[in-house]
Amino acid sequence: MLKIAVIVDSNETTKYVYELAEWCQTQKNIQITHLIVQQIKNERLKIKKLYNIFKKNGNYVAIKICLFYLITKVESLILKNIEVYRNDFKKYDLFCIIKDAIYVDPMISKSGHVYRYRDEDIKKIQSFDFDILIRCGSGILRGDILNSSRLGIISFHHGDNTINRGGPAGFWEVYLKQDSTGFTIQQLTDELDGGNALFRGNIWTRQFYILNQLALYNKSNFYFKMILANIALKNQLYQLLPSTPYFNELYKIPGIAVQIEYVIKSCLALFTRAINKYFIKRKYRWGVAFKYNNWKSIVMWNSTKIKNPPNHYLADPFVVRRNKEDYCFVEDYCYETLKASICVYKLSVNKAERLGTAIEEPFHISYPYVFEYQSKLYMCPESANNKDIRIYECIDFPLKWGLKKVIFSDISAVDSTIFQYNGRWWLFTSTDSGDSGDYCSDLLIYYADNPFSDYWTPHKNNPIFVDSMKGRMGGILFDEKDVYRVSQQQGFNMYGKSTTINKIVQLTENQYIEESYVTIKPNFFKNIKGTHHIHSNGAVTVFDFVENVKMNT
Repeated sequence: MLKIAVIVDSNETTKYVYELAEWCQTQKNIQITHLIVQQIKNERLKIKKLYNIFKKNGNYVAIKICLFYLITKVESLILKNIEVYRNDFKKYDLFCIIKDAIYVDPMISKSGHVYRYRDEDIKKIQSFDFDILIRCGSGILRGDILNSSRLGIISFHHGDNTINRGGPAGFWEVYLKQDSTGFTIQQLTDELDGGNALFRGNIWTRQFYILNQLALYNKSNFYFKMILANIALKNQLYQLLPSTPYFNELYKIPGIAVQIEYVIKSCLALFTRAINKYFIKRKYRWGVAFKYNNWKSIVMWNSTKIKNPPNHYLADPFVVRRNKEDYCFVEDYCYETLKASICVYKLSVNKAERLGTAIEEPFHISYPYVFEYQSKLYMCPESANNKDIRIYECIDFPLKWGLKKVIFSDISAVDSTIFQYNGRWWLFTSTDSGDSGDYCSDLLIYYADNPFSDYWTPHKNNPIFVDSMKGRMGGILFDEKDVYRVSQQQGFNMYGKSTTINKIVQLTENQYIEESYVTIKPNFFKNIKGTHHIHSNGAVTVFDFVENVKMNT
């Protein structure tokens, strides 16, 4: 049993701390027995901090802090009125699930940032023989408290501590329009935000600060649970990640000029979105193109576009050769029904003929990945909306398919790709860890003896990646004996910025290694904004792209 205490400022806490504590109490080998409550009157501490800051720096800092407080409150108020975010701002009582508490009186530095515990409080904490302390309260902890439990103190850093130390969490990535926002789960040391990293991941950056912060909290909370489960299972600390020099500045509350610029850009983004929706009426619309050429030597600008049907878009193409003819299976999304089916186009040089619908379900399906097994064709389309991974068998090529088997149930997974490699069948897929709507970061691998196995074994290193720059599948490519995984790269507030083709160097039950081969950027057609998929059968290469078009096209 992993015995844990949680360091907090009060029993009243956020949704994320409460969910973490609640999850711990449901585990058979994890138990939070105590809260360690830092007896700080928050208002007194805030006044003390502000007084010291103002005394040292003057009115400019006062205005800066007040303005940022206002930005935070306005964005939070807006999100509170959206149902999906309503609970994120509520307070929860930890005493409902953790009955015992240790009250401590930390010594706080003049700056108000660094907390040290008194000797009598350290001895009190040590007497309970905790395995781990979890820091969910204020203060940069220094001194003997860091070593007062068997495995030390585990904490979040809502930033990638190799490139971003300090705070506010999730702000600077938005302001700098970075494609991804990182998080680190670490064992605390005396080095500020430079503790021993246990886990790092990142998500794609949302357009607004608080929205980005909530997504960051959700994803990091999920993986904090995973870290604790692993520690409890092995009864030792999770493997530490390599340390690297930190060469960026320490990020702090932004200056007044930066805050004003952020507010203006945020307002312009909202204004532009409204103008596009209600007046100019433009939208991002995916399309598909093809070229009769091998994927390694394709010239993409010279490809042929397949015309989108009215009020539809096409995406996620896969190409199959049968009887010396080429057929492209695509996601066919309808704007009226807000769901997609799988349709088929017959390809010839510079021409695509629509043949009809191959698979249509009451729910959304996409990513029509086609593979061959024992001389028969099968398809594994994305069916995340139905919470399963399913395989269809081709009954009469190319338009007649029947459901063969559901290989995973009660799973929300996207872009699942099944292929044979070194005598095993492998399944690459991405799930929404944390139920936040983010399918773009996590890559999971499973393996089995055949594609219809009743049990797929999870890879030892799952999740292989938690990285919005390469986690999600964007197709697969084969070149003689080599296999190339196509990964999507998400952009700032954008799904499907570019794709990277990665050569699989090693794939076993215990290892996965890939090397980046080439990154495809959306420069091959005029006025396109992104691309997130490519596939080839050796003779024909198909890919997709997204452009900003008028809604009536």
